[in-house]
Amino acid sequence: MPDRVPMAGSGFEKRFPARDSVAAKALAANVRRLRKAKSWTQDVLAAEIDVEQGVISRIENGRANPTLLVLEALAKKLEVRVDQLFEIQSKSKRGKDR
Repeated sequence: MPDRVPMAGSGFEKRFPARDSVAAKALAANVRRLRKAKSWTQDVLAAEIDVEQGVISRIENGRANPTLLVLEALAKKLEVRVDQLFEIQSKSKRGKDR
């Protein structure tokens, strides 16, 4: 299988820069972990909260700045409080969830 070619010229990186904040990284890791714990694909979670799959992908890759409404919908479907989406998980816990 050939290597992935970056989206050259598409402006993706400029439109959706990687967020280098603790909150964005925690949100990304927690949404991915909680979604996988339910054995859901990004498509399933997106459909559950009525957003496009790309929104979930960008959140999980730390490239999104989701609205409060999206965060509330994610928390409800993932059965956690909104603040729990931003909790920093210890390294030992993250290893168990993969």
